[in-house]
Amino acid sequence: MTKRKKIISVLLVFVIILSGFPLKYIIPYFDVIPGMIEVGVDYIDLDFNRGAVTKKELKNALSETEVAHPFVLAIKENFDIVRREYITKSYNSYAQALCNSVLSNAQALLDEKIYPPMEYVLDEENSILPISRETISRMVILGYAWQVTGEKKYADRAWKELEKVCSFNDWCPSHFLAAAEMALAVSIGYDWFYDYLTQSQKDLLAEKTYEYAIKPALSKNYLKNWFTWSKNNWNSICYSGVGIACMTFGSYCPDEAAEFLKMCYTCMPIAFSNFTPDGVYAEGPGYSQSGMNAIVNFVATSKNYLGTDYGMSDIAGFKELGKFPVYITTPTGVFNFGDNKARMCFSPSLHWYAAEYDSPLLSCYQMWDMPETFTPNTSKSTERNGGGKEDALSSLWYDRSYSTKIGDFSSEPLAVCLDSDAGQTLTLIRSAYLDKEASFAGIKGGYNFINHGDLDIGTFVFDIMGERWAEELGAGSYDAPGYFTNVPAGGRWKNYCKRAEGQNTLVINPDMTLDDQYVLAECGFTSFEETDDGGKCSLDMTDAYRMNAALKVTRDFELYNDYLSLKISDNILCVVASEIYWFMHTKADIDISADGKTAILTIGDKKLKATSHSDGMFSVMKAERLKGEWEYDDEYIDIRKLTVKLEKVRKAEICITLEPLSP
Repeated sequence: MTKRKKIISVLLVFVIILSGFPLKYIIPYFDVIPGMIEVGVDYIDLDFNRGAVTKKELKNALSETEVAHPFVLAIKENFDIVRREYITKSYNSYAQALCNSVLSNAQALLDEKIYPPMEYVLDEENSILPISRETISRMVILGYAWQVTGEKKYADRAWKELEKVCSFNDWCPSHFLAAAEMALAVSIGYDWFYDYLTQSQKDLLAEKTYEYAIKPALSKNYLKNWFTWSKNNWNSICYSGVGIACMTFGSYCPDEAAEFLKMCYTCMPIAFSNFTPDGVYAEGPGYSQSGMNAIVNFVATSKNYLGTDYGMSDIAGFKELGKFPVYITTPTGVFNFGDNKARMCFSPSLHWYAAEYDSPLLSCYQMWDMPETFTPNTSKSTERNGGGKEDALSSLWYDRSYSTKIGDFSSEPLAVCLDSDAGQTLTLIRSAYLDKEASFAGIKGGYNFINHGDLDIGTFVFDIMGERWAEELGAGSYDAPGYFTNVPAGGRWKNYCKRAEGQNTLVINPDMTLDDQYVLAECGFTSFEETDDGGKCSLDMTDAYRMNAALKVTRDFELYNDYLSLKISDNILCVVASEIYWFMHTKADIDISADGKTAILTIGDKKLKATSHSDGMFSVMKAERLKGEWEYDDEYIDIRKLTVKLEKVRKAEICITLEPLSP
């Protein structure tokens, strides 16, 4: 630790003592303060793609490019394929379902009594982000319908939407996601309806996009425009939306467009640390969609317009990012660590990735998202069922050479160990892809201090027989006090589902610290192997319990016996006689044997046998705080915790196997 860090640490601890904070909680956190300083230093030590391209080169490229509309997201050839299918009715079942879905959405949008043009209405975050995103949807849906059918009614309706948003006083630059998303919406409208719009209409769209998005994005107030140096998905979404606008309206503001595009090619890779080098997205599966979609939107448009993305897609992890939604998918949903939901991560970007890198698996995965029959939403909500925007982009990006049937994916690994430079690491093992009856076991290491992260090092999920037996609780209430205050002893860690005790992992000496894993812990796999009948790995979890009197904590994780059985083996060595908990959350009913060494878990007519082979006996606990002293916990009435508890031990071995029983 540097002299400066020592001085800051001592001063901060002194302030905490004067505040009257309980002394027993201060001493362990003396080591946290320099760690937090390290986090700050790391956050401003940004990895710029400095040599990407100069402003002069971009200005020349913008002036020399012969623009062929459309180019935003898709090109004429993409629309030609769909238009030909529409005219000749030569669809396969999937392509037909996509087209029918979009055209049904477009037809519904013509009814302005149900779907009036969008109004400037602030949400609870003082943002118009929902309005911006709905405008994107409407431009994509109506633009697709006009391009495919040639019917002017769709273009007329789209212009009413575009004219309305241009009458707004601004696009809410105080919440820049909203401004960037609206810039994307207007860019799509300008580009896809280019042959319909009059020159005065085009000029209005260019003027308002410059005034409301491009100009404020170039502000040098980097505290206000913090997206410019952020590492999370704000970076990707804001740079992508405004960057695409700069390509679209570059002839109207060539200097400003070139300046901001240089920032895009230079600074968007800052956020790539979320998934380099192996494609695992640090914030988890749900957040990978928004980040990946924005990056693909920008890269696709850049290649369509300029013929290059200036090396962005060559950065390690970009190609692999497309496979992350498939890798993280389980037979029952996804491995939903952090603030993620358990639903599958469908995205049209997977069709783009499949075509770009010849990966049929990604296309087959996305084809599972077969459009449902559309019915208008008479609630006047901005959300319409039917997924029109996603279906439109899927229709445009889908490579028709890929079969609509599940293919042979034998070349794909069944076990993977994935890392990101942001500190995230996962081991994922499955018996098959795209099979609801397959088995899947996944375990998480990584870095606790991650955006949307939990104190969850060592947590795991297990799916078999079409059921999830080891559950992840996912997101808590975003409205809970301090939910995003993820600093040591912060409000986030007062939520049960964000704590280690709310995960499928260990808790050691819970009375010793406020946080039941070290907030700044980073733990990696020391070994990984794909075997003939499964896979296995070892995770060194010691750093997660450094504040809880642990000297060494390791977890071995193995799916074996032809992918049917899972073994979790923990070895723990503590400084003092300790209290240790092993937790697994489940929706199953649990019946424990008289000796406490066996538990039968039941879901419907399916049964799973859990066996404790070493220290400890099973018991069942409620999914609630050990101490119950915080008021922010949700009530998990359908969840139970299979538990092993050890008391007054310095050294422990906990070995649990899980294996299915025949009905």
